[in-house]
Amino acid sequence: MQQPNTNTIDVCTSLFWHLSDKGLVPSEVNRLVKDIFCILQDGGTFTVGFVNHQLNDMGWTGHIIDEDTIELVLAILVNDFKYSVSTHTVH
Repeated sequence: MQQPNTNTIDVCTSLFWHLSDKGLVPSEVNRLVKDIFCILQDGGTFTVGFVNHQLNDMGWTGHIIDEDTIELVLAILVNDFKYSVSTHTVH
């Protein structure tokens, strides 16, 4: 059996606590991450605002995610699912 990536465990733990601090319960954290993966899975160019808009269309209310949430989800995509991600900072 393959051992889980320690970095992934740390990232998932950080993501869980970050979203819990925003008031989400564990089942909501799981659902939110799945919904974010669905939005990002086909690739493209995304902003936090765009992802929040798509989440609103999926039934989430408000601006549920922020830059930290996206960074943590992207880390999981890169580490565990071997996605290639390029990020650009806009000032």
